[in-house]
Formats: sequence, C-alpha cells, structure tokens
Amino acid sequence: MKIAILSNGYSYHYRFYQMEEFRPLYDDVLNIRRLEEYDLLQYDTLIIPERMSLQLLKRYQSLFLKMLNAGKKLIVFGEVIDGWLPGVDWENSPVNFSWWVKENGDLPLSLDNMTHSLFRYIGMRDVKWHYHGTFGVPQGAFSLVNTPEGRSILYIDDVSYEGTLLVTSLDPMFHLGLGFIDQGKSFMYGFMAWLRKEGTEEGFAR
Repeated sequence: MKIAILSNGYSYHYRFYQMEEFRPLYDDVLNIRRLEEYDLLQYDTLIIPERMSLQLLKRYQSLFLKMLNAGKKLIVFGEVIDGWLPGVDWENSPVNFSWWVKENGDLPLSLDNMTHSLFRYIGMRDVKWHYHGTFGVPQGAFSLVNTPEGRSILYIDDVSYEGTLLVTSLDPMFHLGLGFIDQGKSFMYGFMAWLRKEGTEEGFAR
C-alpha cells in the first residue's frame, strides 16, 4: 500500500515530517502548491493534515474527488470549512483547551462501532484532547467518536464515493509539530500502525 501526505510548507508541518518515529505513516510528502504535478492515482491513500491553506484545498478539490471516485482512500484531519470538500457537514464548536486542569474536568466523548479495527490500536484516552468542530455523519456512513450532541469528531464514509473517506476534527500533527499535547503522539502511533496493518477496504469497513 502506497501512502502520500500533503505539506503546506508551514513550520509545524516541516517539524512533523522531520520526526523519524512517524516516518512509517507515509511514503511520500507532496507539496500542495504543486499538486497538479503529481500522479495522485499511483497512491492508495492520501492524507490531508490539519491547518492546510483553504485557498489551495479549494483549488485542488477536483483532484481529491477524482481520487475518491477512483476507489482510493482520502484521510482528512482538522477543519473542513467553507465547503472545500463537498458532502461534509461541518459545524464549528467552542474549543475546550483547559478541561484537564479543572477539578473533575472532562471532555465528554463516546466511542461508537467498537468492533472496528481501529480500536485495536487506539482508545478513548488517545482521542481526547480537544476538537475544533464536529461533523454530521452522512447516511450510510458510520462514526467512531461521538459528542454528547450526537455529532462526530471521527467518521468513515464508504458509501458516498467509489473509494473511502475518513474525516476527523482532531489535530495531532499540528500539536506534534509544535511540541505539545501528549495524546497527539499516542493517537498517531496507533493510527499509523492501524493504517499500515489494516488499511485495506476491509480494515476501513464497519
């Protein structure tokens, strides 16, 4: 399985890509500013990290959809705002940065579809730091991490396209690149192992 990941050239992207421990996550780093120069269909999976340029995401929307409609996998982290990826129901939410320093503080979340293969690699602690927004789950798709309001911060859509879309509002690579939030590291360790070992259609399936 061949995996590419995008870079915007920002400092936190650069620092994340310098971390050897996460090098097995991807085969190639692609500069989004030159995305039309790459043959994206040579990859089984494309990862779009958080905090990418919205202007560039919109510019290359057709390439992302082409991958999905060619039966490939697209993994999207962070905010999906301003309709840059059609069909994704994004809603901003207040960010709770300080729940863990408060007495009896909590960030209420629940895991769903617990038989999914991803949960052999991560658990609740690994997905709980904060999130910047939530998603409505398309009909036929399924959520893995829910908010109390019944929306999702991580879901998989294997019905809307010929390929598979995984979307999460978590931002681990941003925080790893900046050097804080330990859960980002444990999440990425588990996610990386899952993607490499189980990243087939069967591994993504419910």
